[in-house]
Amino acid sequence: MKKTKRLLAAVLALVLALSILAGCGGGGATTSPDGGNSDPAASAAPPADGGDTGGTGGANANRTLNIAAGQDSGTLDPLAVTGGFVSIMYAFYEPLFDTKADGTRVWLLATSLEPVSDIEYTLTIREGVKFSNGNPLTAEDVMFTMEQCAANPQFALNVKVVDFEKTKVTGDYTIDLWYTEFNASQEPGFASMLIQDKESYDGADFSRNTIGTGAYVATDYVVNSHLNVTARDDYWGVQPAIKNISFKVINEPSQVINALETGEVDMSTIAISDVDYVESLGYDVTVNKAGYNNVILFSMLPGTPLESKEARYAVSHAIDRQSITDILYDGESTVTDYAASHGLVDFEDRFLNIHDTYSIGYNPDKAKELATQSGLVGKTVRIITNGASDAVTTAEMIQANLLDIGIDAKIANYDQATYFGTIMDASNFEIAVFAPSSPSYLAVDILAMYLTFIPLGWTDPDRDLYGEISQGAITTADDKARADKLYDTIVMFEDFEPWYSLNEVVMARAQSPDLTGVEYMLPGSIYYNNIAFK
Repeated sequence: MKKTKRLLAAVLALVLALSILAGCGGGGATTSPDGGNSDPAASAAPPADGGDTGGTGGANANRTLNIAAGQDSGTLDPLAVTGGFVSIMYAFYEPLFDTKADGTRVWLLATSLEPVSDIEYTLTIREGVKFSNGNPLTAEDVMFTMEQCAANPQFALNVKVVDFEKTKVTGDYTIDLWYTEFNASQEPGFASMLIQDKESYDGADFSRNTIGTGAYVATDYVVNSHLNVTARDDYWGVQPAIKNISFKVINEPSQVINALETGEVDMSTIAISDVDYVESLGYDVTVNKAGYNNVILFSMLPGTPLESKEARYAVSHAIDRQSITDILYDGESTVTDYAASHGLVDFEDRFLNIHDTYSIGYNPDKAKELATQSGLVGKTVRIITNGASDAVTTAEMIQANLLDIGIDAKIANYDQATYFGTIMDASNFEIAVFAPSSPSYLAVDILAMYLTFIPLGWTDPDRDLYGEISQGAITTADDKARADKLYDTIVMFEDFEPWYSLNEVVMARAQSPDLTGVEYMLPGSIYYNNIAFK
């Protein structure tokens, strides 16, 4: 059990870190099982000769790009880094392909992934790419990286259904790739798999040094202070316009504002409440749904206050989600009227307002009636959070809503690491403020995955049936059939209600008006070589 908890904590830490950086969201776009495109010509990677960008000349050669960063994990090893530094790794390392916010695939270290069947593919690696130490990229490096991910709990989701007994390197630039079963989330997961040089990889050495195929290399790293990087002259793709970047570790929102006021940083994530002020300073600010949502998890353990569906429905109808959303996001977000986010790539309008808890929503009278019927009135429930300010505010507002219908609530706020361990045991809480997400940005993945990792005390035969329905959805290759099975998954999920969806998470990012080429990919990645000063 302890090993399982450590695995989930690591996986969720990575998922959350990527999601926090994914402010562009999915916009409701849909995608096919291969990620939307298997034709490299449809969204080709930059040419190996760097195109006509002009390199690092002019003002870009003399001016350093300063970016605020947070949650320094104390290492640059791409197989160990977590938190806010995950996105920074894309300066040094690259995946096989990535996905834009609109669902368009961008080919990077691979040029194609051609299906032979639903579980067998031919993966072709880009030729002419070199690591920063001069070693050529080959299929052996990709295979090595997949094996490293499989052995590392933090990155195992990147290769969750790769069949390593059958998958083989078939040439310098080709791999016969097999899955144990079709899984709709596998290919999006490859966007989080940063390719390593098999010959030189050393976890201890890579904690301070970077050897990847990316456009930059690290030059100066002081933990919890700064990370300075410089552009490679021999990068295979679009040559970096900006030669030097400095990532400055700033964790407190007030310190971020100070850095923007003084011009210490050119780019930063900011609090929604600071948007107007930061715009008044002359920065361009974008506010986007992050593609994931806030929810409350319910303990469904027998003999506990929220064991019955009616008790969980009572809590849901008691919550004024609109007020919570307005307080947290200052009118920039919306409530979420189904179990997952509206911004996921497989979202459809037919998923909305299926169950009374969403179609009726906030209704104190109905909540009190259900609370009385279920014996919840007069009981005390425990609400836990990870200590983040938004989560604490949410818990406090839910506490007040529950008191209005005769239910007392006690709040416990933990640090992030302790919180992940705490939610693994449903006896530790009745309600947990949470934000389910996945690098795949698929509802079908989230609704199948989380209840496997976090059982929440749901152990009766209905749980087994739900597992069959949800796993049947994610392992269905046909788009239409998978969407129909996802609908069935949502119906059953919302009937038993292991969690209740609150609102869409919204992210705000500020950048200097002097910058161009800033684009965040769907999983939260960013390619710094595309950024330039005007």
